[in-house]
Amino acid sequence: MLRTAIHAALIVTYLSIGLGIGGAAYYLSEYSVGVATCLGGLFALACGLLHLAFSPKTARLSKNEAILIRNEFQSIKKTQIETLEDIDALREAVVQEARARDQALVAELRDLAQMIAQFAARTDAKVVAARTDAPRLAPKRSDQTLLAAVKSAIEDNRVELHIQPIVGLPQRKVSFYEGFTRLRDVSGAMILPGEFLRVAEPSGLVNEIDNLLLLRCVQIARQLLKQDRRMGLFCNVSPSSLADEGFFPQFIAFLRENKDLAGSIIFELSRDAFDRLPMAAERNMGRLFDLGFRFSIDRCESVDLDLRKLERVGVRYVKIAGDTLVRQLAREGALPVTGLSREFQPSDVASLFARYGVDLIADRVESERTVVEILELDIAFAQGNIFGKPRPSGEIMAAANEGPRVRMAG
Repeated sequence: MLRTAIHAALIVTYLSIGLGIGGAAYYLSEYSVGVATCLGGLFALACGLLHLAFSPKTARLSKNEAILIRNEFQSIKKTQIETLEDIDALREAVVQEARARDQALVAELRDLAQMIAQFAARTDAKVVAARTDAPRLAPKRSDQTLLAAVKSAIEDNRVELHIQPIVGLPQRKVSFYEGFTRLRDVSGAMILPGEFLRVAEPSGLVNEIDNLLLLRCVQIARQLLKQDRRMGLFCNVSPSSLADEGFFPQFIAFLRENKDLAGSIIFELSRDAFDRLPMAAERNMGRLFDLGFRFSIDRCESVDLDLRKLERVGVRYVKIAGDTLVRQLAREGALPVTGLSREFQPSDVASLFARYGVDLIADRVESERTVVEILELDIAFAQGNIFGKPRPSGEIMAAANEGPRVRMAG
């Protein structure tokens, strides 16, 4: 109790002295009230702190606090050491992970480089093969020289049948083949139809070419029947052969002997030739139709066909370029000629043709984009180099005999 009273008296003394110092500072030194008050307060506070510091209890408390501070410091130091160790471990883990990631990336880049090298090698090989396999075309020549070359090719049996697949969509399984006539001159160079027909038709040689083509088509059709009875072969025929009353009797007599192939051989005419058929040719088409043979029209530039006429004369297939189909149906809204008056959507046109027994074939398809667009139009069949280029029939038949599902490579 006495110790408390002494402490209280000393505190009052410190305050009194501080008050006196503050007053003296104000009145004698002309300090402001605030400054004088601060001086007195600081003096009193300093005295109080000295008193507290030198009291026995406070000393003991300070010693305990020092021990607590030391313990706390040791704990902080230990935590810091552990944290540093964790940081080092984390740094090592990050370094190892980065090293492993770098190694994996290097391995992937190495694999990618190998794949690119292999792809480049395959591409170069394809380019070389394409250059090697590309037919060597006969040079341009005068009509007289060309006619002599055509006669020589026919006499020496240098008439070839090349075939190209027609696939069903979307599976792209071969459904038909189309046959193309190719002639070779004495040097082995190829003469294409666009060239030899220019001199063959006026000279009457086209009948002989059609006859040789028909023989080849019959042979190929019989081979196809052994693989799949649903497989068909499109065989081009010229209007002059159909209209030739001297040649056609032999032509139809041969087909009558091979009537079992009526479902496998489809005779094909161009749209221009079909529109300009003479009466004799149209009458002979009817005779072939009576035997069970069907017809196809290719090189159509528009869908504005009279479907009723096509059905009547036995036309069962119409070929229009894929890009032309997309443009006319999807963008221009073109429609064939029918006896129906209601409106049709672009995707209904293929079904409209089918109603008259005619299947639309998108030909000259060269890109995957066109494939997607004709699929949206529900076109069931397509033809083009993207599915396979024309190849010699012997080569394709040999490949097809290796398995029932072999497709011709492009």
